[in-house]
Amino acid sequence: MVLEGGSARELFVILSGKVRVEKRIRGRDPLVLARLGPGEILGELSILTGRRRSASAVAEVKVAALLVPSVQVKAMLVGGRGVKGRFQEQMMESLARRLVRLLERLPMYQGVFAEPRTAAGLRRAMEKMYANWAI
Repeated sequence: MVLEGGSARELFVILSGKVRVEKRIRGRDPLVLARLGPGEILGELSILTGRRRSASAVAEVKVAALLVPSVQVKAMLVGGRGVKGRFQEQMMESLARRLVRLLERLPMYQGVFAEPRTAAGLRRAMEKMYANWAI
């Protein structure tokens, strides 16, 4: 559905099915960051930050999703006119950038990159650390 490193052209609202969000770290096999289901959103951080996709999303079963073009997402997020609207817009963008920076640094904070003893140990640590996080 989404490839890590790809451009953010749309946001997905999952209507049915299951999606696995995974990320490759240092060339290893993909680590599962999250599993998403009906009612959940995929791709919002990339749209808010303007950065490339930070992880891949793979359909585990048949998925039905509403695709919302990034232009429409941004238009819907505009908080209104004037100072209040611009403040809301800047607040969302700031929070999204901060969350992405935190997600990028978590492995270092948790000591995951301090030469793990085994690949399986690294995988367990990363999956536990990123449980329930989405891109």
